[in-house]
Amino acid sequence: MPWFDTHVHLDRYAAAERAALLRRARAAGVVRLLAVAVDCASARRVVALPAGVFKAVGVHPRHAAEGICPELEELAARPGVVAIGEAGFDGAGPDFAVQEAVFRAQCALARRLNLALMLHIDGAGAWPAFAAAGALAGLRVVRHYFTGDAAQAAWHGERGHWLSFGRPLLREPALQAIARAVPAARLLIETDSYPLPGRRTEPRDLAPLGLALARLRGWSEEQCAEQLWQNAVRAFQLPSQRSLQPASGCAAANGQG
Repeated sequence: MPWFDTHVHLDRYAAAERAALLRRARAAGVVRLLAVAVDCASARRVVALPAGVFKAVGVHPRHAAEGICPELEELAARPGVVAIGEAGFDGAGPDFAVQEAVFRAQCALARRLNLALMLHIDGAGAWPAFAAAGALAGLRVVRHYFTGDAAQAAWHGERGHWLSFGRPLLREPALQAIARAVPAARLLIETDSYPLPGRRTEPRDLAPLGLALARLRGWSEEQCAEQLWQNAVRAFQLPSQRSLQPASGCAAANGQG
């Protein structure tokens, strides 16, 4: 089945490593990926990735002290960019007032360009700071790597947001219960892959996550893959053709580099 990894930090891998990673992803059925930036420098690298990889550009809340670079709007308007982010609040970031200013600026940018907002919420105090900030009216919002509780899931559900689950779904019963209850049309999955000593997760690991979600929902593998594919198409306003296979094309392009 074709799977779509909706959150990967592809720009943080060296070219040869990225090419091998994408070949393994394609072999595992992961045929679409969304490469996500964390600051202005990585946004420049993300938009330079080969055509076929979908892209998100923005400033992670841990980097909020850097502010918004002047060229972020120009980068966000480049072909293949489908989201702003990851943006949000993090307990390990700078003062929440600083994070909020950067968050609001990214929400405004997403609204101007009609792009989805890739939302990051993590750490002590992050959820109250986010909930108090507002700023999401009229936006398509994807809560990336959801590890919140049922009350947070319900809050997002009332607003029509998408919840994207990562590998914690495989081991945490509370998240499994939430994933069973989320409306089918609002589910996404991701690996949030990035290079880190001792961390082995990569896009090819998305398929077992999809199969686990299928079991939780009582779906066949085919039903789950189709539902998640269509959810991503709607969340990021993408073409739906299965013939677009950036994992394969990107791997070939990087291999030539």
